[in-house]
Amino acid sequence: MSGACFLIDQPLKGPHIYPMENATSFGAQAEVYAKARPHYPSELFDWIASQAPNREAVWDAGTGSGQAAISLARRFTHVHATDISQEQIEKAPRRANITYGVAQAHNSGLADGSQDAITVATALHWFDFEKFWAEVARVMRPGGLFCAFTYHKAYSDADTHRALIDPVLDVLSPYWSEGNRISWRGYRVEDVKIPFPLIKSPDFVCELDWTPAQIIDMMRSMSAHKKARLDGHETLLNAIEAKALKSLGEAPRSYNLPINMIAARINAEHA
Repeated sequence: MSGACFLIDQPLKGPHIYPMENATSFGAQAEVYAKARPHYPSELFDWIASQAPNREAVWDAGTGSGQAAISLARRFTHVHATDISQEQIEKAPRRANITYGVAQAHNSGLADGSQDAITVATALHWFDFEKFWAEVARVMRPGGLFCAFTYHKAYSDADTHRALIDPVLDVLSPYWSEGNRISWRGYRVEDVKIPFPLIKSPDFVCELDWTPAQIIDMMRSMSAHKKARLDGHETLLNAIEAKALKSLGEAPRSYNLPINMIAARINAEHA
């Protein structure tokens, strides 16, 4: 699942500030989510594998349509990937060493002390933190790695921002939830209330060459976009997109998504 990843310094406007129940909205747009969301850089998953005490088992919580799970499957013997949305799980790519399950993040169904690593890709901000941290402690092996990461502010060229990104964000501004804002702030300890000792992680960036049509698909997959459409702004959003496609053309544009990350060592005292 995901929140917004564009222009986090843009002020929130209007009366409709939506709470964290947006987490359940992604199933309704699972197809566009699976199509539109970018894969994370391979170096990120190399780092996760290097930090895990073993590479036998990893749990990807809030897997959505499996963008992180598929990369983890190349580095771990087995991936257990869960999401609250049956529709999202149905769109995830299948691999022999990935087991998908529909489950709340704080009720994974995994055995005690069974995971070498736990990852959360652009989803932690939707979880019940207190319950989830208890589940992390329960299922993690001694010294296991916890790592949550999320998209941050996107950078493109000035024309793309002026014609497409900024006008769409102006419409979406009233529809971001508290979960989105937690994501934008970069998973601060005071926001997510993580009780485990943190470890330093490298900086990562999704470096993409995307057409304006691909950027539109990405924005359409956002929870706030769905809220805005349902609240009567579909015609306006369609008009902005059509005008942008005409002015920007079809050529790919440099499009970078920095990654915010929080990482911790779990049950290290028992390692």
